[in-house]
Amino acid sequence: MEQLKEVTFPVYMVDAFASEALTGNPAVVCVLEPDTELSSATMQHIAAEMNQTTTAFIRPFTAPTLSLDNKTLPNNEFSLRWFTPITETPLCGHATLASSAVIFEINHFPLNPGVALKPAAQADLQPLLDVCSAICGMNIVEVRHSPGTNYLLVRLDDRVDLANLVVDTNRLVAAEPKIFKITGVILTVRGPPQGALARADYDFISRYFEPWRGNPEDHVCGSAHTVSAPYWTEVLGKKVKKARMVSKRGGDLRLDIRENGRIGIAGTCKVILRGQLTVSAK
Repeated sequence: MEQLKEVTFPVYMVDAFASEALTGNPAVVCVLEPDTELSSATMQHIAAEMNQTTTAFIRPFTAPTLSLDNKTLPNNEFSLRWFTPITETPLCGHATLASSAVIFEINHFPLNPGVALKPAAQADLQPLLDVCSAICGMNIVEVRHSPGTNYLLVRLDDRVDLANLVVDTNRLVAAEPKIFKITGVILTVRGPPQGALARADYDFISRYFEPWRGNPEDHVCGSAHTVSAPYWTEVLGKKVKKARMVSKRGGDLRLDIRENGRIGIAGTCKVILRGQLTVSAK
């Protein structure tokens, strides 16, 4: 029987897209040494133990000197994986931004533009769309499906008070499509024309729900903006620059759509916890 050994590594709690502590979207960042191999099962167990929207695992391809106080870290290449409490996810913007606050700047993502629904997709998704319409109490303006992320973008009437909308995610799960795989739903409206939010000049605002991944609502979701930013750029006829997610914690995102089919997503982060984690590994 293969013996296990104890492995200890730095772990951080970071509030991403946050200008002050205890706002934005929290993520756990685990920094592994180049020779530390954790199994996917172990990473999943750690993510479940951390019980945050996402836990990121960073491992350098070469051997930099890593310091717990985030000083003198060289600019090497890293592998990066993201886990929710119940599953691994192919992309997570806020946990990547959190990782960049710990290690170095990583903020370039592929665009994942949505496409209009064809009749077969419309029929399969209609129960889910009916739930979205019932939740907001108004007609849906437009729907896009992003094949790259399996996110569904639902544009609501601009009169909807998105920040105070009560969303029962159990209703979303109950209306899950039979054919199309949906991992998240983006509810979005144009940036508010008046009121407190308007002073910040947001191009659009949104909320993001992913109960299928064990996370009813993501506080501030970077990957959702790889879908919503190209959509609103098309709708508004300009490159969007600033967006806000209006979850209970909320957060601001700075966006930079580039000609190479990628998007820069930036925001401020607050490292609120530094420590060490010890687990058993091969």
